[in-house]
Amino acid sequence: MSLGHIVSGFLVGFAAGTFLSLTSVPFHLQSSSLACLQSQRLFDAINANDLPSNDKILASEFTIPVNFNDSHLHQVDDTSIADRLFHEVRVLCLVMTFPENHDKKAIHVNATWGRRCNRLLFVTRSNDTRIPTLVVDVADGRQHLSEKTHAALSKAFADHLEDYDWFMKADDDTYVIMENLRYFLSGQNRRSAVYFGQKFVPFVANGYPSGGAGYVMSREALRRFGQENAERCSFSRGPEDINFGRCMETLGVAFGDTLDALGRTRFHCFTQNLHILGNYPKWYSVYDKYDGTKVGIRSLSDGAISFHYVSPDDMYTFEYFLYHLRPHGVIKGFQELNTNFSTT
Repeated sequence: MSLGHIVSGFLVGFAAGTFLSLTSVPFHLQSSSLACLQSQRLFDAINANDLPSNDKILASEFTIPVNFNDSHLHQVDDTSIADRLFHEVRVLCLVMTFPENHDKKAIHVNATWGRRCNRLLFVTRSNDTRIPTLVVDVADGRQHLSEKTHAALSKAFADHLEDYDWFMKADDDTYVIMENLRYFLSGQNRRSAVYFGQKFVPFVANGYPSGGAGYVMSREALRRFGQENAERCSFSRGPEDINFGRCMETLGVAFGDTLDALGRTRFHCFTQNLHILGNYPKWYSVYDKYDGTKVGIRSLSDGAISFHYVSPDDMYTFEYFLYHLRPHGVIKGFQELNTNFSTT
């Protein structure tokens, strides 16, 4: 039997096993984080045979940051609006990681979208001179993500509350277009108690955010968390995103909508490929508040903010297509996407 047959058999078996493990658990018993992960793995496994063999192993071996040192070629770009918002909408980015992923993922976040945060901190349990860290005494593993997130937000409250306007939590496989995040937040009241992300609706009355898509909270929301969480919403077990949503609801922090002016989504819990193709798993319509309004590319905002399960090589692909590739003769205009969209 050839190696190709062995690999193909493994992928088919993996896809089938993932599908069975996902569908054997009723929707109402699954956490969205686990369901997202299983569905993304199934999508990736089914599509893996379409990739050249060297691409299948690229992400796991990609441990050297790529330096796009060609800013001298883009001196004619007008970045004045983005530059102004960088100073007016100050964002602290808290990226969850762990020592084993410093080489595999964190350094690539640091070399790509993380550079555009006003400040970037990787939440981990050990220092690393190659990346800016916020060290917390929490064990590694998904089962400890709630505790790690709680510790990170507590430290952000204690050390950085007055330094930033907004505080974003993301994973080390989340990709964030920071210019679009700041543009969206520029239309929000930074002094209100509010947070934003992809809105899931089960389990919490007001909904809760997809943890992998990332979520961002105002200074007032973080203030309430820091001052009152010990008595009213301390969490250490269970799904991090559900716990966070319950905490915010308990503290009277609103979960704001993020649809753009055309009713399209900005935060995304899957990869760009899955969202573009619209191959959503069945459970998605049960969880996502806006599923069904539009599907696939029609659902994605031109001002998209985040995608999840993004491999290091795809992070650099994003960098190239967003900040370096120039279709000759095409001058892009400004879109006003922050006007309210009615969902009723």
